[in-house]
Amino acid sequence: MAKKRGIGNIITDLEQQINGDYNILIEMIASDLPGASPQDTGFFASSWKASTQRPQARDDREKFAPWSKYKRGGRQRDIQPRFKVPTFNYKKQPSVYIGNTALYANSALASSNSGIAQYIQGEMGSLVAEAFREKGRIFALTGQQGVSPVGYTRVGENLL
Repeated sequence: MAKKRGIGNIITDLEQQINGDYNILIEMIASDLPGASPQDTGFFASSWKASTQRPQARDDREKFAPWSKYKRGGRQRDIQPRFKVPTFNYKKQPSVYIGNTALYANSALASSNSGIAQYIQGEMGSLVAEAFREKGRIFALTGQQGVSPVGYTRVGENLL
C-alpha cells in the first residue's frame, strides 16, 4: 500500500522531485557530452563543466597531464571528466550552464568529428522530456472533496 502523507507535504515533495529530476538531467547531459565530442587526445571530451557561471574556454591542453604528453592526431587518448557535476537547486539556481573549458573549444565544436550539434538538437530534447515526465503521481477525483493525489491524505482526515 502507498505510504500516506499529509496533503500539506505536497509542495515540499514536488520541489524535491523537481530538484532531483533537474540534477539527474544535468548529470545525464554532462556525462553524454564526452561521447558526442571530438576525441583526438580526449582533453576536449574531458573538459565539460556544469556551473551557474558560463564556463570559460581557457584551459590549454599542454598544461594538463596526461593530455600534455599526447600528440594531436596520435593514437593516445584519455577521456576522464576533469570536473565533478555539483548539485543544483532549481529555485536558487534556475540557470545552469554546461560548457567546455578547453582553449580550442570553438574549433573543436566546429570540427567534422563533433556530434555536439546533433546531440543538442536531437537527444538532449528527449532527455529533458524524460527527466520531467510525470512519474507515478496519480490524481483521483474524490467526490466533493475535490482532487486529491493518491498517496496523500488531507490534514485531519480519518485514516481508518
